[in-house]
Amino acid sequence: MAATIALLGLAALVWAVLHRKLKSVWVNGPMIMVVIGAVIGLFIGDGSVEFFDSHLALNLAEIALALLLFVDAIDVRGSIRAQFGPVPLRLLFIALPLSVAMVVALGLSLPLGLSTAAVLAIACISVPADFSPELSIVRDKRIPNQVRRWLSVESGYNDGLVAPLLLGALALAWSTTTPGTDAVAALLSAAPAGLLAIIVGSIVGTAVGKLFGVVLRAGWADQQSIRIGIAALPMATFGLALLVGANGFVAAFVCGIAFRFARGKGWQEEPELSFVEDLTSTVNLFLWLAFGVAAVTLVSATYTWWPTLLLAFFALTVGRFIPVWVSLLGTRLRPRDRLFIATMGPRGAASIVFGLIAFNALPLDQGYPVLAATCLVVLGSLIVHGAVGTLLISRFYGDTDNRLRRRP
Repeated sequence: MAATIALLGLAALVWAVLHRKLKSVWVNGPMIMVVIGAVIGLFIGDGSVEFFDSHLALNLAEIALALLLFVDAIDVRGSIRAQFGPVPLRLLFIALPLSVAMVVALGLSLPLGLSTAAVLAIACISVPADFSPELSIVRDKRIPNQVRRWLSVESGYNDGLVAPLLLGALALAWSTTTPGTDAVAALLSAAPAGLLAIIVGSIVGTAVGKLFGVVLRAGWADQQSIRIGIAALPMATFGLALLVGANGFVAAFVCGIAFRFARGKGWQEEPELSFVEDLTSTVNLFLWLAFGVAAVTLVSATYTWWPTLLLAFFALTVGRFIPVWVSLLGTRLRPRDRLFIATMGPRGAASIVFGLIAFNALPLDQGYPVLAATCLVVLGSLIVHGAVGTLLISRFYGDTDNRLRRRP
């Protein structure tokens, strides 16, 4: 345990001291933490699986996901019209469901030996795009502003949309009657919890957003206390939602959206978000460490599972490219922008947390392959998108500026 704690601290210190230098050679924080986690996993062996299959791991994963969903929601810039324009709507409500359907269809056709619910869980884990491993991709000024904004909106919202479907799949996995009846029952039971979560998240986010503005103007609070309050808000919302029987993840996500609009324009440029962003970055790094620990244990034990590897590769490539490309047909996007958006779908913290939650909720014979698939998807994304993203940016946008970009 002492060695593990020392490695954690040293990894964070190395990244803090050499952040810009390492970034120049394509080494980011998640990569470092994955390597450290793999080293830890080699020493503790099967003990990591025992930890991940525990209530403590489940509770930590749930809190982490609530925080990540909240921050994703408040971190999306732009007006409502800009966020929900034709391209973001197509990405979220055409490409995303089509990706899930394609991954499920292939998963059911492969000899995985998994239930429909487990395959659906893998699809929910492997589909959401997440730029948390390397935010520089969506902050690169060479990429047109609109393209960067669309990718940010997709990354900010898609995990919140997939979370209820994942929870429904996990509930379906424990059902004992006919699959068709189970699926309908799972959706019907999840719908009221989702609707109630929207109400809870909207009320809490709007009320607290307005309250923070009032107390700041009245001098009852300062920037430091508000920063702490923002960090506590998603956890409070998550707990309140569970108390009234609502979906805590959806509530935290909606709370972030409501809070952002309640605070009004310009507040995201103020220091209010600094603490919650730093906290989320720290949580994100430790999630990548946990991923490294799980990956070295599970992937090494499942290297003969070629169907899982094929499914992971499909989800990262064809399962992303075709749905996005099809969803953007009919827009006025330039071919290079459409190709870049269709190719750029990295997986990150959301997939890791979804995988931990699924592993803890599913029966062990289903949970092991689901977590193994999660490891393969995220590890593959870390390698593929980490290199492809930089190359595509240089190829498509390296010699261009942002003038006269046409809107779809």
